[in-house]
Amino acid sequence: MNKLFLIEGNNEFLIQKEINEIIPNKEEVEIITFDLEESTINDVIETLDTFDMFLKQKVVIATNPPFFNNVDETFPIAKFLKYLQNPSDNVLIFVTEKINRRLKLVKDTLSYFKYIEIKEINPVSFVKEHINGYKMDNLAISFFLNQVGNNYHAIFQELEKLKSYTFDTKEITKQDIEIICKKNIENSVFDLVDAILKKEKEKTIELYNFFINNGTEVFQILILLSNQIRLIYNVKVLSHLRDSEIASILEVKEYPVKLARGKGLRYSKSELLNLLYHLGCIDEDIKSGKILPNISFLSFVLQM
Repeated sequence: MNKLFLIEGNNEFLIQKEINEIIPNKEEVEIITFDLEESTINDVIETLDTFDMFLKQKVVIATNPPFFNNVDETFPIAKFLKYLQNPSDNVLIFVTEKINRRLKLVKDTLSYFKYIEIKEINPVSFVKEHINGYKMDNLAISFFLNQVGNNYHAIFQELEKLKSYTFDTKEITKQDIEIICKKNIENSVFDLVDAILKKEKEKTIELYNFFINNGTEVFQILILLSNQIRLIYNVKVLSHLRDSEIASILEVKEYPVKLARGKGLRYSKSELLNLLYHLGCIDEDIKSGKILPNISFLSFVLQM
């Protein structure tokens, strides 16, 4: 049984799907997550090597490993190799956006892992791949994506609803989509956070206009953004806990926690706090009358 995994990619939904396949019975294991921008490989190895006869098998998920991308003279290569050559019975999963195959560390260690590459897939291809025997023409797919957005979690969930609704005919039409699918504001906020942090100006403005056109005021957008960023940040802080436990502590539903955990894989706590600071400045400028609401947000976007 493989105990060492290396996942390379940046699609949170597909990454989580792979992790679910690696650990299909999550209730039977203890899942521990480390962000290696804030923790060290020594923390990871120590956790993997620590046993308690009364505890379940551990699955350690280590995100953002910098040593697969850049040279680090202080990295404990000997200790790392020693562990890879004789791993414990616990499972180690590294998740990284990109690995630098020219690095000596990567060349020396890649063969120890079951390597999984998450290939980027566009939303249209994703829909076609997950229709599973149902008919859905290109116009219906385009309408569907305009309705639910480009968040893969939302796309998958809404497709499952549509397949249940059209089980008898096995054909999904625009009318079915209008009946079953609603624009998901929560997912769109996550998309907006993502676009801002990636500095994707056109997408940010497109999503901003979506909210405005659907009757959302600038103040509400700022509140929605701030709330979701705080959620992502808090989930990162509590990432060693299960989604259900985090949801209970934060008094939110479990699904937003799952989304927030996926988004948190890509961004550091400092990036999230920095964005919160800028949103606070916009809010203060609007309330003090220094700038008009629409202009303040668009100016922020143009300066990203």
